Amino acid sequence: MSDFVAVARDSSPRAVQMSNRITYLLFLGMGLATLLPWNLFISASEFYRYQFAGSSEEHTFQNSFSVAYMATNLVFNLYAMVTVTKSDPNKRILYGLVANTLAYLVGIFMPLMQDYRGAASFHIVMIQLAVTAAASGMLTNSLFALVVHFSPSHSEGILSGQAVAGIIATVAQLVTAYSVSPSDSADSIVSAPGGLEDPPSGLLPRTMAYFTFAFVVNLLLTAAFCYVRRDPYYQQRSKLAYTPRAPARVSETEEEQLIALGPIASFTSDIAAFKSAFSQISGYSYVILLDFALTLSVFPSVTAMVTSTSGFKLLAEWHFFIFNIGDFVGRRFAPSVPITRVSSLLTLGFARLLFIPAFFACHVVFSAWYNWITSDAVFLALVGLLGVTNGLLSTRAAMAAPRLCDQPTIAGSIVAISISSGLAIGSVLSWAVRMAGCLCSPF
Repeated sequence: MSDFVAVARDSSPRAVQMSNRITYLLFLGMGLATLLPWNLFISASEFYRYQFAGSSEEHTFQNSFSVAYMATNLVFNLYAMVTVTKSDPNKRILYGLVANTLAYLVGIFMPLMQDYRGAASFHIVMIQLAVTAAASGMLTNSLFALVVHFSPSHSEGILSGQAVAGIIATVAQLVTAYSVSPSDSADSIVSAPGGLEDPPSGLLPRTMAYFTFAFVVNLLLTAAFCYVRRDPYYQQRSKLAYTPRAPARVSETEEEQLIALGPIASFTSDIAAFKSAFSQISGYSYVILLDFALTLSVFPSVTAMVTSTSGFKLLAEWHFFIFNIGDFVGRRFAPSVPITRVSSLLTLGFARLLFIPAFFACHVVFSAWYNWITSDAVFLALVGLLGVTNGLLSTRAAMAAPRLCDQPTIAGSIVAISISSGLAIGSVLSWAVRMAGCLCSPF
């Protein structure tokens, strides 16, 4: 009650506007926190190739990373969804931030663990990866279940924050690519006296810098979250996502009946609630699924295989950067695009299927199609457009869906699952798309 009194005491338009800005920035930072772990492990792939040298995972660790991270993330995302009405999302967000911070701390010291290179190091990293995947899954679902009770623009803040995480990772890749000479790459490790291998020049300090940056950022985000949680406006809105109910007083006989039937009745009630919520926003869920599935089916499994026709040696690195910039632009400006009808969004989503033949028409090394697009600039423009449309469609659907549902908390949780499922489906479809491009087995 005191929270509502505090809000009423300082409810001037200027105060509310300031609180809105603060919470928007918080959700932007939280969006960054959800994808920072995965992008961090991608950025440090050169280090892991060196760290796992000599083990059976030396050349396949990226596949192991992808499967372990996506599967763990999806499982914990699903768990968060089915229990979304029974837990405080603020607590789950805090636990997720703390878990990721501790995982980054392990990453800082990993380059110093040269006595544990090979298989031992691989197992440590896989545990570290699983922790961040689980934490990010809970964090993502809780954020989307919570953000629907704030201004619609805050949903865009989470998605834009995720795009920022991708930009940070690609900038790190570009800096690394321009600062390391070919002779310093992980593929040219030199044996040192005593049979040990020298790491590429600057690799260990760079890796420690990656994880130190992530550690500091996550620590600051955790502190910011704890600070904003105390804001009366934030407390008022977040209570709409989860309001603990005091247990009713019942007789001993009634208590025995509730104990016997409670779990069954609760489960049945939850299933009915989720079915009702999904029926109201299913169209937007399909838009999100289609959007991310199409994107992941070609990016980066096909796009990264496009080679330059003009001698541009860092085309792959720049294409990652261009995509993430486009994705951020699409998400950031999605609120100002007047497209909300499911039919219109689905039409645009299916139109994006044209990206598949368009990219195979570029200079793809394994393509069996006619490569008539020979311009690097045209290819990068297509990548940018892929990013813009990906961010635009997903954000418009994520913003619109919960507003049409009478159970917004559950709707926000379903949106989070739609995103994770779309990414997982796209990863699987990438094999089929690759097979269609080479007219051969993709394995």
